[in-house]
Amino acid sequence: MRIGNGLQLERDSSLPIQVHFDTLTQKATTGFVFIAILTFGFMFKIDGILKVLMIHLNPCNDTSCLALYEPASWSVVRWLSAVFLSILIVLPFGLRSMYNFAQPGLTKNEGKMLKNWMIRSSFLGYLTLFVLFYSLIPMLYSLGNGIHQNIGLTERYDAVALFKFVLAIFWSLLMTYVLAFATITAGSLGLITKNNQDWWRSRILGIGGVVLLLSLPGRWNGTNILMLSGMLVILEHSIRRSVRLSGQALSLEPMFDHEGRRRIILYVGNTSSGDELPHLNIPEHTALMRFKSLSTSMEERERLVDTIIHYRITDIVLFGCEESEFPPSFILAMKSAKCALWFLQRSDDESILSIQNTILNPNKTPNT
Repeated sequence: MRIGNGLQLERDSSLPIQVHFDTLTQKATTGFVFIAILTFGFMFKIDGILKVLMIHLNPCNDTSCLALYEPASWSVVRWLSAVFLSILIVLPFGLRSMYNFAQPGLTKNEGKMLKNWMIRSSFLGYLTLFVLFYSLIPMLYSLGNGIHQNIGLTERYDAVALFKFVLAIFWSLLMTYVLAFATITAGSLGLITKNNQDWWRSRILGIGGVVLLLSLPGRWNGTNILMLSGMLVILEHSIRRSVRLSGQALSLEPMFDHEGRRRIILYVGNTSSGDELPHLNIPEHTALMRFKSLSTSMEERERLVDTIIHYRITDIVLFGCEESEFPPSFILAMKSAKCALWFLQRSDDESILSIQNTILNPNKTPNT
């Protein structure tokens, strides 16, 4: 029952892994090319844009209190501003492209969750940027300038430092969003589980924190520590939401076969014939799911596949149907999910206990 290394859904075409890598590389390259083209385009208008922003961010009543102490650093501000503006324009199209790339390999619930998260987080991200740069940061600058005036200081502000602070906040938000997006996507694909969440946590929080800290100007100042702490809190929340939990809807617990392998068994009843399933005494540590038309409904089969992924089920026992009633694509999907299929001809308590003993005991051969 084990082929390949990943889940193969019924509607997903079977392609070599290199084809997926080539497609992903092509999409990423296209995104970088568009960012580069837009960056060069913005460079012809960036001075006017920065002038408008400088007037809006200026904490003084006029521009006389702004100074340029490092002229060479102004070129860095111009280029970074052009790059970040390009990213803001390309990001929605990039998210849509990445969703289209991942969608064939996602179950219905996973695709819906990822799509909703992308839409909500994108809207919230752009709204946050607007509120920060239009209202909160100018308010913060004006508050600081008022404190300086109250103690009798003469205002002289470095224009580069003002913009670097704004760009640092933008970069922190962008890094946080990208890492949170990668975390949610990994959770949607079933890569983050209860068993390996610490492995993901150490790498996402560690790599993200180090990269952000080293890329921010000023290193260990109070503002950078605050932004770093905020990013770690958001990423930790993303990781917790992405973990594949078990034991919430189904009371499943692992059992061990004669070789000490971990087995999680789920019984599945199908009533496509119109007959109701009898009352069954399901063995301890297992659960029962009921379907009306599992053999003919792809939606129900996708729900079953989603359950298998969530609970890491290793064995499915089906009764009320036969293997010949299912399309070959479903059998292949079960194989790619590393889940063994067992078909019962009868659905009484005795046969259920017998097949469970067969799963855990090597003396008998499975039906599939």
